[in-house]
Amino acid sequence: MLENLSVFKDINICVGSEIFPQKDSKVLSRKTWIPVKNFEGLYEVDIKGEIRSLDREITVNGKKRAIRERVIKSRLGRGGYHTVVLSKGGKHFTKHIHRLLAEAFVKNSLNKPFVNHINGNKQDNRIENLEWVSHSENIRHAYRIGLSHVSNNRKVIDTCTGKTFSSIKEAAKCYYLNYNTCRNYLRGKRKNKTCLQYKV
Repeated sequence: MLENLSVFKDINICVGSEIFPQKDSKVLSRKTWIPVKNFEGLYEVDIKGEIRSLDREITVNGKKRAIRERVIKSRLGRGGYHTVVLSKGGKHFTKHIHRLLAEAFVKNSLNKPFVNHINGNKQDNRIENLEWVSHSENIRHAYRIGLSHVSNNRKVIDTCTGKTFSSIKEAAKCYYLNYNTCRNYLRGKRKNKTCLQYKV
């Protein structure tokens, strides 16, 4: 059961193909399971992020096997996101739970491709903490809340002379290097022909 729906006062909640404003939160007063996108008939997700496998019959090595309904255990992936492994057509797919939740419950009328955790906490999968964003919005959000840092402003040091520069631009200008070439040297995208490195 959903205990506290007051947190949804400022958002619209998408359930299947319908959108419900907070004033209709009674719609969510009971356990609501929504088919997982692209896994319809196999898995469902509820608003708290639980994923369940549905009753079905599969064939393994020519033999039929019954799969009973059960809630799938999630795990914390390398990137810090909660994930589950789903199976379809004999293949296994690792899925981020926050994206499955957004696809089921968060309106995406502009068809944006990415899902953000608004507060920057990757493990906070509450619906009100998820939003659909574009690629540029995703990058700006990461910088704004401190998840990413602008590397162009990192200090650079010449390990041969010990001289320090406040930025890539300053180092490139001093050694008459193209800015992009210098940046690629430092990022390891090209063989570094200089003594320049990011200062630790």
